[in-house]
Amino acid sequence: MKATVEQLFDSFSSCGISYFSGVPDSTFKEWMSFLADNEDKLTNRIAANEGAAVAHATGYYLASQKVGVVYLQNSGLGNAINPLTSLVDPLVYGVPLILMMGWRGMPGIKDEPQHARMGQSTLSILDAISIPYRIIEPENYHQVIKEVHSLAIDRKGPVAIIVKPGFLAPYSQQKNISYNEGFSREEFIEKLVKKLSPKDVLFSTTGKISRELYEVSERLERSHSANFYNIGSMGHLSAIALEFSLQEKKRRTIVLDGDGSVIMHLGNLATNGFYAPSNFIHIVLDNGAHESTGGQPTISPEIDWSKVFEGCGYKKTIILESFEDLVKILENETHSPISVVVKIKQGSRADLGRPKLTPEQIKDKFIDGVRYVDN
Repeated sequence: MKATVEQLFDSFSSCGISYFSGVPDSTFKEWMSFLADNEDKLTNRIAANEGAAVAHATGYYLASQKVGVVYLQNSGLGNAINPLTSLVDPLVYGVPLILMMGWRGMPGIKDEPQHARMGQSTLSILDAISIPYRIIEPENYHQVIKEVHSLAIDRKGPVAIIVKPGFLAPYSQQKNISYNEGFSREEFIEKLVKKLSPKDVLFSTTGKISRELYEVSERLERSHSANFYNIGSMGHLSAIALEFSLQEKKRRTIVLDGDGSVIMHLGNLATNGFYAPSNFIHIVLDNGAHESTGGQPTISPEIDWSKVFEGCGYKKTIILESFEDLVKILENETHSPISVVVKIKQGSRADLGRPKLTPEQIKDKFIDGVRYVDN
């Protein structure tokens, strides 16, 4: 027997809780769909990253004196530790809030390698920073929510609810969310790969972009040693690629990023623009959604990407209208760093696979490939 999203919401409501903010997690994607469907009953504040969500919940408390809920995947706990310990902690401002945290990499449950360490360490990290937690189950969710709400108020600080995979019953989203119309992401990646030379280096962000690049490279027999498939560390891809491009000035470095990833750590754009590598092309595949965790919306539809990138020091920003425009950039562009924003339709193949290489194999093949081409 699994809990339903309606039952879960009734339990929060019975405690007077109607404010939610965070970054989506596939562990409770049903809950995220419910939040999107019921904005007339609640507030769902879309946050750039998990630390910002803690700050949003703090502002909410200052205005209302009510407890908010910060939802996040445990992989994002690292982003939240600073405000959890230096803002809302009982030793600082003492702001009560509830963390609703998905337990990816839970011991005993098969998951992707990027979740292994945090899955093993989640509970001990919460212990280390003195955040009490309760593991929620279908048979105890009402009591747990009531208990953590009272505890957060009593201790004047955060308390965590840990959500295991498979906790919630299926839920079909009722509200149609409008996503971008544009290129198919995999088709765009395939067209791009066909135009690259073996010496061009591709860095791809975590989630479906890396999965699709891997399969496209398999089909087109592009060497995996020329691609760095970044799993985990969401939002940090361009920082990895920046340093590579500064060290490997003879190699053109192309970054395949997502809108949610870029938004999570926008400050990296300013660093990229400041150091201004002459061999750096930053492509943002913007579908307005966190697709890998269930298609929850990002705030990208309200972003003027040209102003953001150029304000951070990029030499040029192109909002791509046709693939031919990208071909011209690849063949003729000499002013870097540049950014290319591509409006992408949401969706992917149902049979989309995952890289068959381990993270260590990805790293080793990439390093060996760089050495081989340079020599």
